[in-house]
Amino acid sequence: MKNIIIKFIALSMLLVSSLVYACGDNPNAMAQGPFKDSAFNNGVICFQNSPDKRDVDFYQSYSSVNGKVNKIIDTFSYSDAPAEVSSVFFTTLDGKRSVVVLLRWNVNYFTNGVQYLYHYEVKAYNTTKDSGYELFLDSDRDPNLSGFQTKNNEKVSNYKLDNASKIKKYLHSKYGD
Repeated sequence: MKNIIIKFIALSMLLVSSLVYACGDNPNAMAQGPFKDSAFNNGVICFQNSPDKRDVDFYQSYSSVNGKVNKIIDTFSYSDAPAEVSSVFFTTLDGKRSVVVLLRWNVNYFTNGVQYLYHYEVKAYNTTKDSGYELFLDSDRDPNLSGFQTKNNEKVSNYKLDNASKIKKYLHSKYGD
């Protein structure tokens, strides 16, 4: 009886660990996620820190007829500081299911008495016909999708799209659902 219990516990731990770390290539580097992605069969997305913790990789994982697919969709690179994933959510943009990511970098610049604390960028990815995601929106297409949190005379001014609710409202008003 004792051996059966030990085998059951070991098998349960193996099964749970394979489900939890089904996304990405390093379960110890998870920055955000995994998040269930109902657009794909057994789909999940996740965000992992690179080994040097400077970059963040956006992964997608799902089941296909050819087996399990685990691929990098994008890499958010170090830019004066390591990239941080602040918010992730699913929504519909331009009639397609989308993943929206709010990124930030601690920049800490000083110019003309103004301190720039964080740089923010919003990126949106639409589903593709080949069961993946592609970049749909970023600051190259819409300059409002990036900005700074600043401090001037001890007054902090936040970036206008600094949370999921504000981002969703802006994106739906400009790009529809």
